[in-house]
Amino acid sequence: MKKTVTHTVDSLEPLGFWEDGKKLSMFCRVRSDPHAIFLLSNAKQSLVHFSANSAKRVIIAHAVTPKFSLAHVNNIVSARVGAKEVIVFTYGSGPTAKLMIAEHKRGHEWWVRGAATGIHERGGIVSDGSIRNERVMYFGESLIWTASAKNALDWTKRKDPVLKPRPGFFDHGDMKFLGAEHCEKGTIILYDASVRDGDQVKLQVGAALISPSDPQKVIWRADHPIFEKTVPYHADLRSVGAVFADDTALIYWYSEHGGIQSCSLFTPFSKSPVRKASRLVKRSAKNPIIAPQKGRWWGSEATLNPAAVNIGGVIHLLFRAMGPDGVSRIGYARTTDGIHIDEIHPEPVFALEYSAYGLRPVTERKFDPVRYPSGGSWGGCEDPRVTKIGDRVYLTFNAFDNWDNIRIGMVSISVDDFLAKRWNWAPMRFLSPVGRHKNWVLFPEKINGRYAMFHNLHSKETDRVMVEYFDSMELAGITDPNFHSPDPLKMPNRPIAWHIRMKAPGPSPVKTDEGWLLLYQAHDAEMGKYKVGALLLDLDDPTRVIARSSVPILEPTEWYENEWKPGIVYSCGAVEKDGTLFIYYGGGDKHVCVATAPMKEFLDALKRDRPIVPIISKVVIA
Repeated sequence: MKKTVTHTVDSLEPLGFWEDGKKLSMFCRVRSDPHAIFLLSNAKQSLVHFSANSAKRVIIAHAVTPKFSLAHVNNIVSARVGAKEVIVFTYGSGPTAKLMIAEHKRGHEWWVRGAATGIHERGGIVSDGSIRNERVMYFGESLIWTASAKNALDWTKRKDPVLKPRPGFFDHGDMKFLGAEHCEKGTIILYDASVRDGDQVKLQVGAALISPSDPQKVIWRADHPIFEKTVPYHADLRSVGAVFADDTALIYWYSEHGGIQSCSLFTPFSKSPVRKASRLVKRSAKNPIIAPQKGRWWGSEATLNPAAVNIGGVIHLLFRAMGPDGVSRIGYARTTDGIHIDEIHPEPVFALEYSAYGLRPVTERKFDPVRYPSGGSWGGCEDPRVTKIGDRVYLTFNAFDNWDNIRIGMVSISVDDFLAKRWNWAPMRFLSPVGRHKNWVLFPEKINGRYAMFHNLHSKETDRVMVEYFDSMELAGITDPNFHSPDPLKMPNRPIAWHIRMKAPGPSPVKTDEGWLLLYQAHDAEMGKYKVGALLLDLDDPTRVIARSSVPILEPTEWYENEWKPGIVYSCGAVEKDGTLFIYYGGGDKHVCVATAPMKEFLDALKRDRPIVPIISKVVIA
């Protein structure tokens, strides 16, 4: 039977989804006629666009229950069991509800096989997944349970739940099953752990990985939600379910007021194209390429966090160096091939003269590496970035004089003097106001006729960043009073892609044909470790994020990234040379290191990454 939907889109209530190969359809009930369920096909090859014109009335027949009513059908989940396509759904509500299984027969018809023994809550069968020749089902609306069966109906519920609420964690309350998917490392379970807070609801999605050999054994569980978003509370707000497509999971919610909404998530432990991007980044076998030397008084304790600029095919490095006095100074090195160091200048090429800038003189302070743990330093110029704009080279750095006095300083020098190693730096000026802050970076050219400086992520919009514009370099740092740059130290933690907190931008952005490539430092759940991520920003509007890596492109795994201060990779330099991306970074707050990637392949992989950030999108039915 075929019938066109004549009701308004707002009158449709989603019940679940039907996956038929690459095609996704949505089961919907017409609220004014609860006995009518329709199946709507996705449109435009999209998982958030469904065609009302494609709607076909659904038949779910029960041979032995004449009074079987579609008005009692909810929480539909599709599955593939061998050669058969089935749906699992709840019938009724409360303690008398049943979890029923229906087999697809033809077109839009399903025949009910019966009820899963002893199961009364929403659940789903793991498609193409069996353990010891038994099918596996996960279900639950407060706890997540496991059941197994050798046939479609005779399910054995395990004695104990596989997932329980965890006091002190985000999932301390009820957990509702969303979906389960077989993967290479086991089975991924997604669950809804949303909590109400007054007139708002924090939507939260949890994830766990179940052993491939034991459906009751949890081998990983996310300590933080893989998605969270605060939305207005509505009494009928509920999760509809999860749909798995390639390496993505789409979670759907519904309320009469807000309609149908979804978010797209990178599925843990799946094979994502971005993992190819991270694999493309290769550390040099020569690492560390610069190390502390006892004979170098100003760099005998640490050499780290190098900035880089490519001038005429030669890569020039300006790196942070520390001697036994604990003061950070700037050293210079040159490399023709990007890996092997051709020259290290025998003396620092820039150092802060504290008395000239109103800061406390070095002689008045005593170095204490416990009290002043900033890479082992208590003062000086830290974490340089270098940018060539026109005929001048601009060096920015963190002017550090104890934690109560951190500002961004900038000096410049002509390209001719820089190449001739005549260190005639122009007087230093501050870019940031008193008391804050670190790590703004300059773009290497004007954008739409104006100079630009990257600050940080946007405080509210996760697909945008903060970029300040000014008409001349003399105006850099004289901030427009209408331009608000959030202090990253005061921004709350929030999950974006792979990280919880972005600490700072890394090198000055690298211009590519695809956009501005910006590397940055961030923390994930391992808050003690610095890791490097990648953003691609629009060339004409760099406040707009085009793509973002879903996993770190560099993590601290090598000995030289853990020797002095464990768990540190910190990039301040990146250049392109002959089609290769060179990433220069500090390892363990002690060493200068380099990693490379083929630029075109790296950008291609980055663009194929998951959505910029998991965000709520309105589902369109038209």
